[in-house]
Amino acid sequence: MNPPERRVFRVTPDQSDRRLDRVLRGLFRNVPLAAIMKSIRNGSVRVNGAKADGGRRLCEGDEVAFPWVAEIREDTACFGTERGTRRDALVTLFRNDCLWCVEKPAGLLAQPDRAAGDSLITRAWSQLRWERHDFRPAMIGRLDRNVSGIEAIALCAPVLRALSESMRSGKIKKIYRALVWGAAPLSGEISVPLMKDERENFVRPASREEGGQSALTRFRRLSSDGKYSLLEVELVTGRPHQARAHLASIGRPIVGDVKYGYEDGRREGRLFLHAYSLTFQGIPGISEGREELVVESPLPEEFSARLSRVKIKKD
Repeated sequence: MNPPERRVFRVTPDQSDRRLDRVLRGLFRNVPLAAIMKSIRNGSVRVNGAKADGGRRLCEGDEVAFPWVAEIREDTACFGTERGTRRDALVTLFRNDCLWCVEKPAGLLAQPDRAAGDSLITRAWSQLRWERHDFRPAMIGRLDRNVSGIEAIALCAPVLRALSESMRSGKIKKIYRALVWGAAPLSGEISVPLMKDERENFVRPASREEGGQSALTRFRRLSSDGKYSLLEVELVTGRPHQARAHLASIGRPIVGDVKYGYEDGRREGRLFLHAYSLTFQGIPGISEGREELVVESPLPEEFSARLSRVKIKKD
């Protein structure tokens, strides 16, 4: 029996330093995962002519041979092609060759919850008219559906890896604006471990022994009328629902937050939490020769209008 014919692709810079199995899964979306893994194990997939383990880290220029009669193509469902779905253009706050910071409106999912579903990232792929197969732009962090503000999108794999590491190491400073109930202190720090119930999609304070993860939030009051306070909130860590759970834990839930606040929050129309600024500190390819790059997002109209109705005074 003749050996299977092999087809070859060359590893690009965006595929470099990624695992062989993950690169293949990303390229060949119409090939079952079991078939990919079997071909790796039996040596039908070869790197530079030699059998390779699925966990092998690829290098730019490596030649990868594969046996499938399959085209390298994207799953078009991921690009938001569902008929009748509105696709508004994303507002650009900053863009260079590596990074795109856009405005996420409240109510829009960051990632789709179903095939061809609307989301910020599918709108980004569509707006970019992305056709490359070796990499797709990806977000750094993810805002909740009802949170507005800045989302950062990496446009190449090396920057995605650098930004992900910078996020973990605290080199990206995240500042929010939050309208909360009550007279908040002038400033404060909330260091309460948090634990997420995945089934209920709810985060609560929990001790380390219970499985709580360390979480740190700093805030300062910008203005207040006694009934409401406008806060500047810094998320030092990035736990799910962190700002919402932490502010609720000190008795100052965010206005419009039904999950962590008051039931009448549904009448507010939205959650009054806005990702106001991102500061990128000393990240190659991002700061563009500067010590830091600061990207800001103005408060959306409905947020500013709510503040005008409250008429709270600046501190």
